[in-house]
Amino acid sequence: MDHDHDHGSPDDSTSTEKSCPMIMVFHAGHCERILWRGWVASTVTEFVLSALAIFLVSFLYEALKFLRQQLARREARRQSERLAAEQRRKNEVPAAGGCCSETPLAEPREQTYWQRLFASSHIFQSLLNLLQIVISYLLMLIFMTFNYWLCLAVILGLGLGYFVFGWNKKNPDDSECCP
Repeated sequence: MDHDHDHGSPDDSTSTEKSCPMIMVFHAGHCERILWRGWVASTVTEFVLSALAIFLVSFLYEALKFLRQQLARREARRQSERLAAEQRRKNEVPAAGGCCSETPLAEPREQTYWQRLFASSHIFQSLLNLLQIVISYLLMLIFMTFNYWLCLAVILGLGLGYFVFGWNKKNPDDSECCP
């Protein structure tokens, strides 16, 4: 079964483009269409460079997960420090005859849902999450080319990325897959 959907006529402008068959079983060829029509690795050099690029994207995917985790930790640390400072300010008792008035300070207000939703840190985290999802689906689609070498590039990139960035998890139960 041929899944190569270039059904144009020989005079068609698409007939001059490089073409590789879409093989739906695991294989080890070097002619591969990767993700979209314009990314065709038809020579060994193009294929090796594509595999290296895929390895790099896989590695950077793990770096992105690490970055998101670090940003979330930093934001949580800022929130706890802010709450602790407000609590200390609230609990401070002025010395007798001190310079401060007896008027109590206003209670610190908890942020509303909308304030938290539109906070710059939350918007940035949401955009990074969107980027992470897009990259993960693209890596899945690359894996689904069923080319051994491209699959290996994805696996090794993710593995090395986890080796470099994943060791920093404070809690081993922090996992993306299981609650």
